[in-house]
Amino acid sequence: MTTTITETEARDRVEGYVRAVFAVLPAPAARELFSRNRSECTDPTDNGPAGRYEISATYEVTGLEPDTFKAQFDAVVDWWQGHGFTVLTDRRPTDQYVFARNERDGFDMSLQANELGKLYLGATSPCVWPKGTPEAAPEAVVEEEEVAEAPEPERPRPRRAPVDDEDFGQTSWSDGGAAF
Repeated sequence: MTTTITETEARDRVEGYVRAVFAVLPAPAARELFSRNRSECTDPTDNGPAGRYEISATYEVTGLEPDTFKAQFDAVVDWWQGHGFTVLTDRRPTDQYVFARNERDGFDMSLQANELGKLYLGATSPCVWPKGTPEAAPEAVVEEEEVAEAPEPERPRPRRAPVDDEDFGQTSWSDGGAAF
């Protein structure tokens, strides 16, 4: 259980990577926040303990024409390769999607365009402890055993009076069998 950067530092680094990559795009480009997430690492890639979070942000890149996306992808991939990122997935030209990881700090980035002519740039942190260190485990509370009281013994059901065959049809079975 090693220390990590804090959640705040992870958020700052995610935003820093997005700003740095965004700077390689041409001047008409603008960005609008699409999503910002804090997700618990339920299946961390490093098989670490629970209680850590991934911090991510995705921006829609606006102001660029879809016919320029190829050049934008090339510029982003070049920036990544010059700044410690390794491209792990490149689905071009079939799909407009690239995914890279920074080998020094474990941050991921992606660039994706869709058939609607929209372009998205995102970054995600590795799993981090909210405060940079694991939370102290709560001390185990020893509960005193409760002494279970013995249940009261079941009382025998009162037996109904014997019924003669001729009185059978006139017996009320709901009140224990007393004859009318």
